[in-house]
Amino acid sequence: MENIGKLNAAIYRNLQSILNDKLKDIPIRSGQHDFLYVISQHEGITQKELSQRLFVDKSTTAKAVKSLMTHGYIKKTPLPEDKRCEQLYLTEKGRLIKSRIQDTFLEIVDITVRNLSADEAEQAIALLKAILEGLVEEKNLLK
Repeated sequence: MENIGKLNAAIYRNLQSILNDKLKDIPIRSGQHDFLYVISQHEGITQKELSQRLFVDKSTTAKAVKSLMTHGYIKKTPLPEDKRCEQLYLTEKGRLIKSRIQDTFLEIVDITVRNLSADEAEQAIALLKAILEGLVEEKNLLK
C-alpha cells in the first residue's frame, strides 16, 4: 500500500510550487497565500476563526497575519463588543490583488481535479474530508 502521508506531502509541495509560481510577483511567502485567500473570502474573520478554517495552530496564524500586515495587505480592527478580539480585513492594497488571489486558487482547484471525473472528484473530496476529520479528532485528543 502507498504511504498516504508521502502522497499528501508530495501533493502539497506541488500545489505550493504551482501557486508560488503563479503568484511570484506578490511578495509573500508560500503558505501565506492561503491566509490571504481565506481573509479575502471572509472579511471580518478573527484570527481564531482563521486558524480553525485552515486547521493550523494560533502561532502559525499569528505569524502569517503579522507578515500580511507588514506587507500592507490586511489590517486588524477591534471587535466592538470585545476589544481584545480583532477582526481581519483587506487593505486597499489587499483589495487590488483580491481577484487575482481568488482566481488563482480556483485555477489550482481545477488543475487538481482535471484528471478526475466529476464523480471521482467528489469521492476524493469526501475521502480527504474523512481523513482530515480523523486527524483533527486525534490532534484534539492529544491536547
